[in-house]
Amino acid sequence: MEKKVGGGWLPLDITGDARYSEERGRIRGLLSPLRAYDGEMLWDFETATLTVQMTTEDALQQARLLLLVTNPTWLRVLFVQVQYSADELQELSSRLLPHQTTWTGTTGISGGVDHYTNRLVMLVDRNDPEADTLIQAINDLGDPRITLELYGSEFGAY
Repeated sequence: MEKKVGGGWLPLDITGDARYSEERGRIRGLLSPLRAYDGEMLWDFETATLTVQMTTEDALQQARLLLLVTNPTWLRVLFVQVQYSADELQELSSRLLPHQTTWTGTTGISGGVDHYTNRLVMLVDRNDPEADTLIQAINDLGDPRITLELYGSEFGAY
């Protein structure tokens, strides 16, 4: 959205995030060679802190070098090592969630990738008639990249 000011057009920044967003985009571009190790960047608007997650210490060191020395950023940046790349978790999600009938025999699982926990979260309504089947099928996968969360109760969802 733009606003006309003094004969020219300026971007209208309602949230105050435009300059941060632009810098995050620049950083994403700088880190693109490390995509295979990328655990996804997390942005905390309240503290204006960017968390860069990578799967290896070497990738974290390269990210530190890029963002603190070679092409410094003015953002506050934290560097965290995680177990799984964002691509790996997304591939797992794409393989399991849309095809749950194939591996569970039924449907009823929702969820998605949670970059904050670095896991694929699978949600099951404990009141679903197939809940026991779904929970067992998820547990049978034995995959440490998956977190099962139950919701719902006899008194309604919480």
